[in-house]
Amino acid sequence: MFRLNRMDAWILLAMFRAGNQNKTDYAGIVSCLPDISLAVPTHQEFKAAYNKFLYIKFIVAEGANTSLAPAAQQLVEAAQPGPAISSAQAWVDAICNTLAAYKCKSMCNRHEWQEAQYLLGVELFSKLKGANNVN
Repeated sequence: MFRLNRMDAWILLAMFRAGNQNKTDYAGIVSCLPDISLAVPTHQEFKAAYNKFLYIKFIVAEGANTSLAPAAQQLVEAAQPGPAISSAQAWVDAICNTLAAYKCKSMCNRHEWQEAQYLLGVELFSKLKGANNVN
């Protein structure tokens, strides 16, 4: 049995943000991780989340592009904290609480996402994070 966890919630939010910015390739998704107090997910953690989300039909994979299915889109939007709480951490926590109800008896085993794309995404994420810390 595979459970969805906080890392999966964080990656799901990155997919949501990437879709809103038309960055649906793997590097774009990694670069759209919200800045929260966790270590950046590894390539293996991204691949595991991808395969869980594919299994429960939360994502749509079209070649090199990955987007959220309508159910996942609605889940992420419904979990967004109100204007009084604007932290990404609160949003990830709310998504995680909703995902806790999902259990996967299995997961897919697809390998569309490549490590070179992951490394590019981490580099872009680091640059964006550094640019935001300068202000």
